[in-house]
Amino acid sequence: MRGYAFDNASEQATDHHSALADLLDGHTRAALGELGGLAGRRCLEVAAGAGSIATWLVGQGAEVVATDIAPQHVPARPGLVVRRHDIVADEPPVGFDLVHARLLLGHLPRREEALRRMTTALRPGGDLLIGEFALAPGSFVRYAPDEATTGLLSRYLAAHVAALVASGMDLDWAHRAPAAFAEAGLTGVRSRTQAESWHGGGPGCRLLRAGIPQLRGALVRQGLTDAELTATVEAFGDPRVVVNGFHFVQVSGRVPG
Repeated sequence: MRGYAFDNASEQATDHHSALADLLDGHTRAALGELGGLAGRRCLEVAAGAGSIATWLVGQGAEVVATDIAPQHVPARPGLVVRRHDIVADEPPVGFDLVHARLLLGHLPRREEALRRMTTALRPGGDLLIGEFALAPGSFVRYAPDEATTGLLSRYLAAHVAALVASGMDLDWAHRAPAAFAEAGLTGVRSRTQAESWHGGGPGCRLLRAGIPQLRGALVRQGLTDAELTATVEAFGDPRVVVNGFHFVQVSGRVPG
């Protein structure tokens, strides 16, 4: 099945969510804060994962509905409603002041349909914010302790990207999203990009490590051996390693009214 490549029910899901939160939550919170005061706003968090942003929104005084196709990792707390929901297959609830999704639409072959559903969930004057990864230009490996590790990690990135594309990911989506927002009728469309290096053992490399067991079959089909995958896991834990991290692109827009 083509679609989201990672599994909330996997043994690595907790590590995956923790790395994502450490890597991206600061950027996401800053972008949400730029959309205005959050207290009293009704917010929809799509593909909530472990709920780090949903719970933060509640802490800001928002009323939050968090949805996911596998929502078991989202903690229960006052002010937070958790629902099992597929944004592609199911119509979402409506009347929200803010809708947010992170690292979702780029994975979905029916991303424009999902974008339409998130837009229709907003009331007039409501804001939509998404965040997506894009490949950084230039070489992936900025530093590794030896040429063998440099070559291994470069081959890994190529296999990682090919595996995601085979599952339906569009690596250009982050750059096309502003135009898609405008075509969906959103106004005040804005894009912002964070770019930084990732070091071994840090959140970005922890995220890549957590993905390897989940993508193992696809990575092997791309030509990597089990021994190479084991060595890649070790390299991503080596603090001497520095790689060119994925760009994090956030796009926002507002429903007229």
